[in-house]
Amino acid sequence: MPKRDKKRKKHGKLMVNLSAMALIGFCPASGKAQNINCIDDLIFGSITPCGAAGTVIVRPDNTRALGCVTSVGGPFSRARCTITQKSPVRPVQISITAASFVITSGANNMNVTNFNIITNAGGPNATITANFINVPIGATLNVGATQAGGLYTGSFGITAVLQ
Repeated sequence: MPKRDKKRKKHGKLMVNLSAMALIGFCPASGKAQNINCIDDLIFGSITPCGAAGTVIVRPDNTRALGCVTSVGGPFSRARCTITQKSPVRPVQISITAASFVITSGANNMNVTNFNIITNAGGPNATITANFINVPIGATLNVGATQAGGLYTGSFGITAVLQ
């Protein structure tokens, strides 16, 4: 089997409307070894900064914590991808590809950091052995004290590598 069939990379997009952040998944073509499919968006909700730097944390269990930002409505949700593989089932190393990602709105930007997959304290990596793997994804949005409103976009990567 060629190396490209052993490793599939998935890219998602992040959007924020200082007001809302969503992850939109792009599905790669199905591979012989496994397939990654992102089916739920990462949404931080509608927020406004409080005059000091703050955070919005959306966790894999679909809970949210606000640190010096105010929710002004709108839904929030963790992202979710699924990984399926054909028999024989092998361990799959799942990873977010970088520690932080920048999202932008014109000349303005914010960082998305502290990704957790599977569990709230799962960190950015996990190894799972199953035909079907549910991968809920949470992250922290770092909001500046005087963050400009707007629609923020960017991308992040997730990989699944057969062990």
